[in-house]
Amino acid sequence: MSYPELLIDREKLIHNVRTILKMGQDSNVQIHFVTKCLSGWRPFLEVLHEAGVEYFADSRVENLREMSDLGLSRMMLRVPMISNANDVVRYSDLSLNSDLSAIEALSDAALALDREHGVILMVEMGDLREGFMPDEMFDVASRVLNLRGVWLAGIGANFNCYGGVIPEERQLEELSAMAEDIRRRFNVPLPIVSGGNTGSLYMLSENRLPLGITHLRVGEGYLLGIETSFRKRLHDLFTDVFTVRAEIVELRRKPSVPTGLIGPNSFNEIPVFEDRGQIWRAILAIGEQDVRCDTLEPKDSTIAFLGASSDYMMLDITHAVRDFKVGDVLEFSPDYAALLRASTSPYVEKRLV
Repeated sequence: MSYPELLIDREKLIHNVRTILKMGQDSNVQIHFVTKCLSGWRPFLEVLHEAGVEYFADSRVENLREMSDLGLSRMMLRVPMISNANDVVRYSDLSLNSDLSAIEALSDAALALDREHGVILMVEMGDLREGFMPDEMFDVASRVLNLRGVWLAGIGANFNCYGGVIPEERQLEELSAMAEDIRRRFNVPLPIVSGGNTGSLYMLSENRLPLGITHLRVGEGYLLGIETSFRKRLHDLFTDVFTVRAEIVELRRKPSVPTGLIGPNSFNEIPVFEDRGQIWRAILAIGEQDVRCDTLEPKDSTIAFLGASSDYMMLDITHAVRDFKVGDVLEFSPDYAALLRASTSPYVEKRLV
């Protein structure tokens, strides 16, 4: 065994994927499964494909390259940089866009590579991340339709990310109406109306997704079994597909508050400590370079997080159910932030079980 490690429950993952697929199929909503959280890890991608995924999405061309032989469609989620337009066209069929100069670069790349690339125009609908303003959309659509090498595949919106804005039926009805106006004005099919990400799954699960929304981009929903607008579990999805495991390297009874003059810690923060008296402190060989430690949830609820540096995590195990010793392994449930960092770190072993 090599620690720290990230365990992935294969059967639970397949169950979650197939459940989300059925939700989309029942409502005639196409779903691109977002894979960026596992950094294009090939065994993970193959499990998704085995479970029935044909539409993949990622925000890094390096990850898209790993899935170039899988599925029917690959979508670039992050707005393309002009500098990587060639790779975006080479490794993805569709991309989300919010800048005309980048779309022109995609057009040039598509012509040079003798390909056709689908462009989805993102609309700013309140979250204040990427997107054209609504009053720009007709002009932008007209200019894209006059470019060679690219085709206008659809429009979309983003929610939940930067501003934390929750998608509601009102915004998605506006997006659907905007798509219909573009279809009528330019006589184009515009098949994709992308109504957001996992934050829109609560509407899909309750059969409240407005008519005209044909597409969603889903990551956290199938990974962690929740929707991200209200952080609620979806149907019978598993919320424990992933487990982070780390080994104890020191275990001693020590004070709970440092002694001496307190200054900035290794992350230039002034730490604050709760005085718990003498406690049993476990130091684990996992740190902020491996995972976001403060959002890991110990599977033993009697264990408390104390803090972390780049290489270590400190825990209070005074009231733990189990008697631990150096060399023992503790298990944690990661949230999305912890999962993203753990999967990205080259120091965390990934293993399907």
